[in-house]
Amino acid sequence: MPTARESVAACAVNGNIFAIGGFPGGSDAGLTTNERYDPETNSWTARAPMPTGRRMPATAAVGGKCYAIGGRITDDPRGLNMVEEYDPASDSWRARASMPSPRFGHAAAAIDGIIYVVGGSHQRVLLGTLEAYDPATDSWTTLAPMPSPRALAGVAAFGGKLYVAGGTVDGVVGNARLDIYDPATNSWSRGASLPTARFGLAASVANGRIYAIGGANGPAAVDHVSAYDPNLDQWASVSPLQTRRTRFASASVGNRIYALGGALSFDVPHVGMDLVERYTPAAGEPGFIVNAGLTDAWYDPQTAGQGFFIVVFPDAELLFLSWFTYETASRPDVAPPFELGEPYHRWLTALGGWEGASAGLDVTMTSGGLFDEASAITNTPPDSYGSIDIEFHGCNSATLTYDLFAIGEAGQIELTRITGDRIALCASFQQ
Repeated sequence: MPTARESVAACAVNGNIFAIGGFPGGSDAGLTTNERYDPETNSWTARAPMPTGRRMPATAAVGGKCYAIGGRITDDPRGLNMVEEYDPASDSWRARASMPSPRFGHAAAAIDGIIYVVGGSHQRVLLGTLEAYDPATDSWTTLAPMPSPRALAGVAAFGGKLYVAGGTVDGVVGNARLDIYDPATNSWSRGASLPTARFGLAASVANGRIYAIGGANGPAAVDHVSAYDPNLDQWASVSPLQTRRTRFASASVGNRIYALGGALSFDVPHVGMDLVERYTPAAGEPGFIVNAGLTDAWYDPQTAGQGFFIVVFPDAELLFLSWFTYETASRPDVAPPFELGEPYHRWLTALGGWEGASAGLDVTMTSGGLFDEASAITNTPPDSYGSIDIEFHGCNSATLTYDLFAIGEAGQIELTRITGDRIALCASFQQ
């Protein structure tokens, strides 16, 4: 990073990572620094500074915007409750509704357009408080508290649930606890404990797993990285960090995890670092194969206005996919000139076979036909419109790569199921 710092926060928006706030080290005040990292070019660019310099803000992204929540100014034990929204498109900030509970050492993650903020500390009191922020209404809701109050935990969202790993109750010793929050029932449950107790860690999601990265258990930082499989409720140790660190930020882009900044120790004077590391997870679960349990509705939570129906036909050894969007607004003037339905509706289907965990599909564009009438339709012939490749990383995660060469559109989408009620069926085929 151009600016070395610890207690930094990060947001991933539209394929870029924004490193926000933090401080150089020791008792320095929090920074307003906002720097953008482009993974494609491996380069950094300074962006509009955050209005209020802070250490340990929590961040989450919704709707293409990043929200910096709470934190503290210096070593003062008082937390902040301010919320500031950053819009990368206009490179501008604005204040939003304050969080009900001031805090620092907390963490946040977004699920279905809602930001969940949990844990932390204020006035030397540990918090288990869980509060949800809705950017659409600029309002907060207090929810069921975490059973084990703590600060400096690693938090990530996956499969519609919130996972809180590790943390500390005294700033000296870490714990290995994993608590799981389900917004559908407003309730908490316990998961398998971390292999190593720690606090000041970061957590990110890639390849259908939750990664608990770095942290400390005592003054010195560690390089431990553990991967959690939510389907099996199991942890496994994976490749460690190249540089041990604590109080740093992590973010996922393109199924890779980036660790940014941090410090080597909690001892004074602790000094912020500028080092960035990238982790590429293994391709998927060993021996995972496409099976009928993958038949379901899938989507990318970051682009919830579209989705995919996937149907697996084991006897025919074929996988069918339909890709749909719903947009009620009129097509904007800046939209590409090609038409894929009105207004802005898109229905594409694809069909093909699979090998192991990967499926290769030919895309078909259907046109003509009238609703509820036996009128003729037209389908593009195979290999004339585009292709889709799907790599399943497990029973609840996949990467979809598309090339619609007929209209010059290509890209990659990370998928998860809309609901998890068929995950057990999928897992049963792997046994």
